Amino acid sequence: MSSTKPDLTGIKNIIFDFGNVLLNIDPRLTQHAFTELGIKPGVDFWGSRSSADLLISFEQGKISPNEFRKGALAMLSEGVTDEQVNKAWNALLLDFPAYRVELLKQLQPDYRLFLLSNSNQIHYEHYISYFEEKFGFPLRDLFEKMWFSHQLRYVKPNPHIFTTVLKDANLIPQQTLFIDDTLMHVEAARQLGIKVWHLKPDEDVVDLFKK
Repeated sequence: MSSTKPDLTGIKNIIFDFGNVLLNIDPRLTQHAFTELGIKPGVDFWGSRSSADLLISFEQGKISPNEFRKGALAMLSEGVTDEQVNKAWNALLLDFPAYRVELLKQLQPDYRLFLLSNSNQIHYEHYISYFEEKFGFPLRDLFEKMWFSHQLRYVKPNPHIFTTVLKDANLIPQQTLFIDDTLMHVEAARQLGIKVWHLKPDEDVVDLFKK
């Protein structure tokens, strides 16, 4: 992983992470939005074990959106609504640049393309709707298949999520490139023989494919 671009020799399949690889996100905006709603005194909304368990359970699909909102509301000031929780939670989701859509279209004839993301039902519904409204076709048209943690019941970097994906799409690890901006996710995939690329903060995924 020391070269400036991934080695695509022998690669037939590419699995993309979503947030900060294809979709721009900024988690600080959600932190700010919840702070603006008012966090109860003495509650560590982001650092406590209970809040961490709530977030992980939601991304694993173990709790419903209603249960997630109920857990969030318990840490917030009185009078906050479900709709406000949704808006604050989705604040981190930014844009999907058109040039990245074009990249995927250009890659489609030469590679099997897939999407693998740690996500949750509230975020999923938001960006699926946003994408189709912006581009006029569904996000799924860019990929042979999409997998989301809340549907698979596993989150990266759990190796089960990668073995599930490999089996589901009948992928040979050595012929598969996985691109993610989180190092521990990349390392987990690499341990299974998958070719990997850790996308750095100063890199854009489109630059990796420029000749």
